[in-house]
Order: sequence, then C-alpha cells, then structure tokens
Amino acid sequence: VKKKGNLLRVCVATCNRADYSKLAPIMFGLKSHPDEFELDVVVLGSHLIDDYGNTFRMIEQDDFDIGSKLHTIVRGEDEAAMVESVGLALVKLPDVLQRLCPDILVVHGDRFDALALATAAALMNIRILHVEGGEVSGTIDDSIRHAISKLAHYHACCTHMAEQHLIAMCEDHSRILLAGCPSYDKLLLTHHKDDYMDIIKSWLGDKVQEQDYIVALQHPVTTDIKHSIKIYGLMLDALVSFNKTTLILFPNIDAGSKEMVRVMRKKGIEQHPNFRAVKHIPFEQFIQLVGHAGCMIGNSSCGVREAGAFGTPVINLGTRQTGRETGENVLHVRDADTKDKIYHALELQFGKRYPCSKIYGDGNAVPRILKFLRTIDLDEPLQKTFCFPPVKDPISQDIDHILETQSALAIDLGGTNLRVAIICKRGNIEKRYIQANPKTFEARMQLILKMCKDAVRDADCLNCRILGVGVSTGGRVNPQEGVVLHSTKLIQDWSTVDLRTPISNALHLPVWVDNDGNCAALAEKKFGHGKGVESFVTIITGTGIGGGIVHENELVHGSTFCAAELGHIMVSLEGPECSCGSRGCIEAYASGLALQREARRLHNEDLLKVEGVDMKISEPITAAHLISAARLGNSKADAVLNKASKALGVGIINILHVVNPALVILSGILSSYYQAPVQQIISERALFSAQSVKVVTSDLEEPALLGAASMVLDYATRRVY
Repeated sequence: VKKKGNLLRVCVATCNRADYSKLAPIMFGLKSHPDEFELDVVVLGSHLIDDYGNTFRMIEQDDFDIGSKLHTIVRGEDEAAMVESVGLALVKLPDVLQRLCPDILVVHGDRFDALALATAAALMNIRILHVEGGEVSGTIDDSIRHAISKLAHYHACCTHMAEQHLIAMCEDHSRILLAGCPSYDKLLLTHHKDDYMDIIKSWLGDKVQEQDYIVALQHPVTTDIKHSIKIYGLMLDALVSFNKTTLILFPNIDAGSKEMVRVMRKKGIEQHPNFRAVKHIPFEQFIQLVGHAGCMIGNSSCGVREAGAFGTPVINLGTRQTGRETGENVLHVRDADTKDKIYHALELQFGKRYPCSKIYGDGNAVPRILKFLRTIDLDEPLQKTFCFPPVKDPISQDIDHILETQSALAIDLGGTNLRVAIICKRGNIEKRYIQANPKTFEARMQLILKMCKDAVRDADCLNCRILGVGVSTGGRVNPQEGVVLHSTKLIQDWSTVDLRTPISNALHLPVWVDNDGNCAALAEKKFGHGKGVESFVTIITGTGIGGGIVHENELVHGSTFCAAELGHIMVSLEGPECSCGSRGCIEAYASGLALQREARRLHNEDLLKVEGVDMKISEPITAAHLISAARLGNSKADAVLNKASKALGVGIINILHVVNPALVILSGILSSYYQAPVQQIISERALFSAQSVKVVTSDLEEPALLGAASMVLDYATRRVY
C-alpha cells in the first residue's frame, strides 16, 4: 500500500468490544481530518466470534472500512488457549502490517491480543502509541499492560498517577501525553441525551424505571480462575436474593470465561424473570444503562472508570481492579467469600447517588491525542531510549570502568596511630580513617576490623571496587603467611600475630601484609620515583630508620624475612647503643629518636644555645630543635648532625656496594635535611662506579598506606605475594 502524500498513516487495531469503546473516538477524530491522517483499521480477537456478539459489525455500522479481519482466537477459554491465541496472532500480523506499512500503530490497554500487536509492531520497526498505559490493576492484565508500555514508543495515558507510573518505569517524559480516557469524550456527551428511558426499556422492559435496576459484569481473574468463578457464583446468588431487575453481560474471552457461563446457565440465569443476559450492547447504549442504573456490580474496569463520571454506585468484587484509581462511588469487596457479604454490599449501594468523578478524563482526550500525533517526528531514531534514574553501577562490564574503579583498602599500623584508607588505582586517597592504636592485641584487632568494615561500606558509595586489603606494620613480617613474626618496641603485644586470616574472614577479601619499610619501597615503585626503575633503595628517616630494597623489579625479603633492615646496618664497632640491642647502627646515629637524645643531652648541658639568639624552649626537646640550632650556627648541634649524616651516608654506601641500585630514595620527616649531605658523602667515599647514583627525596605523603595499597593493586606484586 502506497502512502498518500505527506499524510501520517495511522493503523488502529481493535481486539474486543471494550477496547473499541476507547479507540472509536480516536478513529472518528482521525477520520475527520483526511488532510492530515490516513486511517487503517485492523480487527481481530473476540470481535469476530459469534459467542461474543460478532462485535465487528458495530465497527462497520460506525462506517469504518475494516482493512483486515484476523481470526486469532483459539477457543478453549483457558490459559493454554490464551497463549495459543497470542501465537496465532503473531503468525498472522506480519503480513498485514507489512502490507499496510503504517507510520504509527495505535494499541489500547492490557489484553493478550494487544500484546501480540505490540510485539509484532516493535519487531517490525513500526512506531507504537499505547493508550491507557501506566495504570494498575490486579491480574495478568497488569503485567501485559506494562509489557506493552515498554514496547511502545509513545503513550497517551488517562490520569496523573498513570503518567507518574510511566515515568517511574523509565519512559521518556517527552513521549508521554496526559490525555484522559478517550471514551469520556463520548460518554460525557451521550449521558445527557433524552432518549435514555427508551434505551432502558428496550433492554429491560417497559416496567423498569431509572435507578431501579442493576448492571452486572464480572470477568475471570486469570491468575486465580477457580476463586474468581466462586465469586461469580456467589454474586449471582446474591443478585437472585436481592430481587431486582438485573442486566448481566457475558464475561470476556479470558481463561475461565467458559466455566463462568456454565455457572450462569446452571443457575438458570438466562431464564430467570429478573435477569436479562446479553453478549453485547453498543457502547452508547451501555453507557446510558450504566449511568442511570441503581447500582453496578462485578469487576469490570467500566465500574471503576466510566461509572464514576455519572456518580453511579459500584460494587467492585475481588482483586481484578486492585490498584485502580477510583472515586467515592466504588465500594470494594475484595474478599467476596460469602453471598451475605455481597448481599449486604448491595443493600448499602443500591439506589444511592454520588458526586460525579472525572479522574479519568474531562472529555477532551481526542483533540489532545491528535495534536500529539501531529508532533511525532518520523525522522527521529526509531530505537526508543529509557530514562533511567542516575545510579552507580557497582558491576560494570566496561573495561575502562573496571580499571578506573579498582581500589584497595590500606592499613598502616604505627606506634601511635592506626590508619585505614581507601586508595584508588591512580594512588588517590579517596577517604582515610585514623584512630589511636590500642595497647592490647584484642582491642587492636577489634578496632582494625571495625574501621575496615566502615571503609568497605563507604567504598560502595564512592564507586570504589575494593580488590583486597594491604597491611603495613612495623616489625619483621612473613608476607607469605601474612604473619607478624617480631614487633618493634613501639607496638606492644604484636609478635607472632596472624593478620591475614581474621581480616580476610571478616571482609571476605584477599589480604597482603608486609613491614612498613618494604611498603614504602612498593609505594615508590608504583607511585613515586621508583616507577620504571628496576633496582632502587628506599630509606625511611623518621622516628627510626627503615626501608626496602627493590632488585630487578622484586622486593628483597631474605630467607628469614629480615633483609633490608637498613636501620641496623652497623657503621661503627663502638657506637651508641641501638634499640635492637646492638651498637653502632645507623638508627643509633641518624634516627629521630637518636637526634632527640642528643638534643636533650645538649640542652641539659646548656649547649643548645645560639649566641645572640634567645631560644625559648617551652615544649619537649625534639630533633627539630637540634636542626634549628644547627641552622642558626650552633657548632655542637651542627657536629651532631654531621656525624648523623656521615653515619647514614656510610650505611647507604654499604648498600650501594652490595646491591648496586640505580637510585636511592630518602623518605620520612628528616629526608629533606639528609639528602644533600648523603649525596656528598657518596661522591667522596663510594667506589667510583657507585658514585653516580642519584639520591632523591620522596614526593609521597603517605608511603606506608600507598605501599599497602600497591600490594593489592599492582599485578606484579600480587604475583610475588
């Protein structure tokens, strides 16, 4: 079929009497604008079945040309028949849609036939306008309705709440029209016609008066067929006992309808003098009958939607309409388990009148829908997009995202403080935690685990994927087992301690452990001056002297894990006593504690003064006072520092002569002071081939934490450990 000029070709597909009542006003609107729209009509489903009134005839009576009639219903009225009907429709629809080649397919509601229509159109790249999406009810219709909404490109919804539901379902707000229900355009006009008594009498007889009869319409609930049939029987019993003229319509074609009809016939309803059982009533007449009824009962959506526009009292039975927006005219009997309960509801509702409700429309839906159709740009990409709320993706399969969010949990156990940090792959510290280091083993382990759990929880909010835990601690460590063998004097109760097992068991993460000197070397290798250098030495000049050796890209641990105890290299046979119990170690000369010891000695001997300068020392004496005095010209202080620098320099020369590194990195609070003197001593006293080694100071602020993180983040390190 060729498209006529620039007309928008709209195909409206209708499946049953109920959806035609909503689609007919749109069809009339399209037909009234032949200069803008070309209308094609496809009829399928129960429209073409005699038992359901052959309702396609009313479409023809409305003067619409039916382009295609598709027999798609597999009889049986059970669950399997519904599935087979969807399959049959999917087999037949492609030929029709390919022949018609519409720009837009208009689909209504939540029936299984409509699901087949939407599925076929979506797979054939035909744009879909879904009418009445976003609403909520209590059967399989709910799931079907939402499934159609996800397939549809555009939405014409009826209520503000339905609009919000569609937005919550991540549909594009710009493609959602709050139109109102199209049937309201017709029913609000039809209700005020003067011929309503003629319609009432034509269906119910001359003796029936306005508001003195009941309209009953109950459908199967496909998710609980057995219970819905029971409710149907109880409703019929209650209506018989209530003894009022009742217009009862046959149920729809859903699974369970055949059993409902059997129940109705078994009770003799078709022959009962109070009942008029019919398969179909034209919508205009049905609306008049509902609008002037004394009560409507059942579970049809008409009861909770259209009846409210007239204030007709409604009794809603069961769960089929659970979640629907309703006016105050609706009395819900969700647990309709006895005839008496339904009878009592009839007594409460029959003959009442309620304020008219326009929840579902104001009578102007069709003009809004036509205007909306005019705005559709057929040149826009056909692939619909979903407006998901911003969320963090904790498990992304994008390789760049995976690499970018890789992070480590780093722990630094110092003599004074216990620190934990979340560190990303680039070495940025995303968040850090600090607490005083407890004195006992139990309290220390308890605090470590608590801080780690807090950090793991926060890491998720920071979009950091924790790969494992790295621990830096003072003392001698077996990194293969994750055990602290011997602690330093600064950390009490910390020897023969397994750190790996309790942390790994608590966090369900792999754990690496090493001493703080080795961690400083690892930090330099991954983030600092050692990056790209195969062999280098890192020396920490702080409270004590420590460090690590990287040789041919591997840390040197030694056979009993005491390699690179650089602070305990002896530079004198009869030097000052060291904390390790020996004498003449570098640490005994050049550590912060050694300089503090000498500063206190000079202070006690009143030799820390500087001529012409009044040094008021009110705080405890530290190495900083010694350095300050030397810079101000105190010869005694300068002599102490020269001796310390020589001891450190000679110790480093010994390292150069043993492992021949390409670089020496000084780290710690004293590194900037020692850098120049050490470089000078090397140039004066080292072997010629070692004199060219460069001595630099570290740029890293947190070498222990960064080194602990590098054990987790660096592949080469993980391979070693």
